[in-house]
Amino acid sequence: MKESGNLQRRGKRLLDNGIVNVLSLDWIQVIKHDSRKRKQEEMPEPRGIPVFGTLFSFILSGGPKKQHEYVDKRHKELGPVYKERIGPTTAVFVNSIHEFRKIFRLEGSTPKHFLPEAWTLYNEIRKCRRGLLFMNGEEWVYFRKILNKVMLLPDPTNLMIAPCQEVAIELKRKWQKQIKTNNIISNLQVQLYQWSIEAMMATLMGSYWYSYKHQLSRDFEILAETLHEIFEYSAKLSIIPVKLAMNLRLPVWKKFVASADTAFEIVRMLVPEMAKLGGNGLLKKMMDEGIRAEDAICIVTDFILAAGDTTATTLQWILLLLCNHPEKQEELFKHLKDLSQEDILRLPLLKGIIKESLRLYPIAPFISRYLPEDSVIGNYFVPKGELLVLSLYSSGRDAANFPQPNEFRPERWIRTQKGIYQGVVHPHASLPFALGARSCIGRKLAEIQISFALAELIKSFKIECINKNQVKLILHLISVPSQSIKLKLMERN
Repeated sequence: MKESGNLQRRGKRLLDNGIVNVLSLDWIQVIKHDSRKRKQEEMPEPRGIPVFGTLFSFILSGGPKKQHEYVDKRHKELGPVYKERIGPTTAVFVNSIHEFRKIFRLEGSTPKHFLPEAWTLYNEIRKCRRGLLFMNGEEWVYFRKILNKVMLLPDPTNLMIAPCQEVAIELKRKWQKQIKTNNIISNLQVQLYQWSIEAMMATLMGSYWYSYKHQLSRDFEILAETLHEIFEYSAKLSIIPVKLAMNLRLPVWKKFVASADTAFEIVRMLVPEMAKLGGNGLLKKMMDEGIRAEDAICIVTDFILAAGDTTATTLQWILLLLCNHPEKQEELFKHLKDLSQEDILRLPLLKGIIKESLRLYPIAPFISRYLPEDSVIGNYFVPKGELLVLSLYSSGRDAANFPQPNEFRPERWIRTQKGIYQGVVHPHASLPFALGARSCIGRKLAEIQISFALAELIKSFKIECINKNQVKLILHLISVPSQSIKLKLMERN
């Protein structure tokens, strides 16, 4: 610190004397660097031990399954920006809406995010070329620009609405038939995974889907069961050095590889078959825009794998919340029963229910970024390449952003005549699809898919959850129910 003071005094004398030359500019840079370094050292950081950091505290607090709660407690203890090493990963955690905006401004034109080491190592050993999620740099920019035109259209009517509506109706009919023998939907997770995969496939194929559905959907149940396993094993591998787990042939690594192999074997046979059959849906649109067949296979494979898990789990959380608040379920039914397809998508209450569910149960409770340049976040210096983690679970349940933050209040998202949300202080404290250039490419499809499925189910059934008090939020990389949600359905007259 004494040396730092001497540097600053000497730099000040140079400036006071008007000596602005190469030498003085060098001293100024030294002073700036020293100031940034001291700010970095002052960033709040919990006490840990060499090599392991705070790993043992993390494990005692519930480990990966409870990471959202662990990080939220750290924010309450250390503030909106703090640094921590958990196992093999060191990150700067942020839950401030003001810093969120800054991070998305600073992320650059080719944003980079954190990828689980288990996935990157798997891709390496299997020599897998992957889709948009795993791309970076100019390759990512090229494909993202094309997909923005295809998937973020202002009017997605022809591409997304009809397929998602048809698949939602099929799910409703399936449950109507099922409850004639047993009104408990006990395998909800697998059924919704299948629904989500089918909605994606129907959107990719367009009207051709129904001609080829039987031959293309033969392995959907196996794929649905496997997807959940992949995320579960990925989460377990997140707190240990994955290369060590691979070299020691630990059971968790072998199970992860086996489940990933099964999923990829199914999907990588499925997608070329779809491309060969043609169609008039999203896949045809992508290829018309210049995406080659081999690139489309990589991109669509990841679409199916990602959509199957995230959209299905989101609908589970929405159904659970509506079971916990039957008055909201009935209110939604009254609004929905006489609406057209287009009006369903515009219904403020339905939008509010989806937004509020994603606030309370964000599928991705953390968003990650690596900034391309040295930056200052929350008054602390963050060097280029440092991992930044946006704590969405924490910011979404902060009373400073959402009054009565732990309550399910969909009406908070309904806009007043002035155009502002009536029960939200900082709407961007909840960012289920992220912001910026690397925001979720599947947002519009996910919202349409969920809206139609929810509308069909609520119009057709009164829904209860017989184990609602036992279901908690845990993490398997994404937010999932701690146990299978068991729904009890009663058909409406």
